[in-house]
Amino acid sequence: MLSWFIATIITLPLLGWYVLYLITVKITRKKARAMRVASDGSVVLFMAAVYFIMYELWGRSFLWMILAIFFFIALVFTWLHWQASGDIYTRKLLKGIWRVNFLLFFVLYLVLSGYGLLSRLISS
Repeated sequence: MLSWFIATIITLPLLGWYVLYLITVKITRKKARAMRVASDGSVVLFMAAVYFIMYELWGRSFLWMILAIFFFIALVFTWLHWQASGDIYTRKLLKGIWRVNFLLFFVLYLVLSGYGLLSRLISS
């Protein structure tokens, strides 16, 4: 049952995001905070989903590319943060990196899902 749940959440990270959102809203009763917590908690789900979609579409692992993108964003974001504030505030920096990666992998998930659907429909 646990493996089925994990596989479903990785395959459909929007469902995982929504479950996290609902749980957080019930606990905190604050929708804006629930949105942030759900987004922060589902980054790994979206990264895994992007990895598996790319593997299914092209038949090879792109883990190195996903990790390179993640660390490149961290590097650029750290440099920009340092330029803007003159000092590095770790907590604020990590939150920013994590949220930018959420936005990127969320968009990648949507684009790759659409591409995968269209490519399978056309090739069938």
